[in-house]
Amino acid sequence: MGVTQSLYKNISERVYEFNKSSGNNGVPGIQLILLGIILSILSSSLTLKYLHKQKFKSSIKPLPAKLANNKERRWGHWKPEAFKAPIPKPYPDWDFKTTRPIPYRAFKHKYFVNMGIRSMDWNEWIELDNEWQKYHDLKLHRIATKNEQLYGTEPEARPAALELLNEFYQYLPNRYPKLFKQTTIGLDNLVTGESFNFFDHPLQEDPMLMIAKLIQDDIAVMVEAEDGNYYLKAGAIMLAGFWRLKDKLHLCLSDIHTSGDVPKYSTHLKAGMEKFFQRQTCDKPVVRNNYFIQTDNNLAWSDSIGDESNDSIGWYTAPKVKNIENCYFRSERQSVRRLPISGAMIFTVRTYFLPVEELCKEPFVPRRLFDGINSWDEDVKEYKGYEAFKDILMPYLEKKAKEQEAQGYTIENEKNCYPY
Repeated sequence: MGVTQSLYKNISERVYEFNKSSGNNGVPGIQLILLGIILSILSSSLTLKYLHKQKFKSSIKPLPAKLANNKERRWGHWKPEAFKAPIPKPYPDWDFKTTRPIPYRAFKHKYFVNMGIRSMDWNEWIELDNEWQKYHDLKLHRIATKNEQLYGTEPEARPAALELLNEFYQYLPNRYPKLFKQTTIGLDNLVTGESFNFFDHPLQEDPMLMIAKLIQDDIAVMVEAEDGNYYLKAGAIMLAGFWRLKDKLHLCLSDIHTSGDVPKYSTHLKAGMEKFFQRQTCDKPVVRNNYFIQTDNNLAWSDSIGDESNDSIGWYTAPKVKNIENCYFRSERQSVRRLPISGAMIFTVRTYFLPVEELCKEPFVPRRLFDGINSWDEDVKEYKGYEAFKDILMPYLEKKAKEQEAQGYTIENEKNCYPY
């Protein structure tokens, strides 16, 4: 039963009882007529709101992927496709207080520079856990102090941003029904009491800002231009640690990476990544993981590489670590998917963060991490700040590895469980 029909039934029953109690024996009187008028107005209002909510969808006529034939498209001219992401299953036994972060340990004994992508399960697009409140509070604090430095939606990305809101409208309350509830205008957070209005225009908040308050991830929207490149045109980058939205906004995929001195990007990554973005289909989302060592405990912004407000930032400003307590393991779980209507590419970045001392309590981890870091090429070492932590971290990892190996946790007994 739709919202309007349900409301009509509820009010009709109340009107009947009202008339009966007034001596009309349920027969319509002047009160019923007046309430009927009110009902008509309210029903019309709801119907108009529903139609307004559907405006984005109804104004576009998507085609099956074969008929849209976006494989042969002119760059920057995506034809809307009639693809709908599967409705996710509820996260098994998910609990706001007890569901722990997924323990990604995305490092191997040998480090390789590659895209490292793998297929994504649609159920697992967004990962939330018992650190949601911590991330949410940190984002709210940063919004209060940095505000629009952290998020924004350029006009070119507006259709994609609205489409993305609808994706979250479907995904979050189905995957996390204990945290989110659908309403006629958007989503309610059942824990914080926040309400988000996705469908009344003009929107009360920037779409990227609303999304940032819903999930633990950072998020970026890449829009294809007529030159075949993908440009960062919208995002909420609040907990990235080492980079800022203002430095990357409007840049194409290649410039985003080269401006950040990503090792071997031109030789190992550029061609494959650009082809992947151009050829990516709506039904094939992917994920990848990476890792860093951070020398302070600030999830949102690593002060070790410089003050966030400075123009010049980098590992060259970082002081050398003096004790292992200042070494933290930072890991990102990134997803990439294409939206079917706008054709925009959506990039999510969920950061996991814990002390190295805690990490090294896990079997096999110290040796694997030691070997992985030890295999970094010189350009990777420079990019990841090796000089700042090597004198403290590497002896510690080797010591912990030998302690575990004495207990039987050797490479020969280790199972390949990447990325965990």
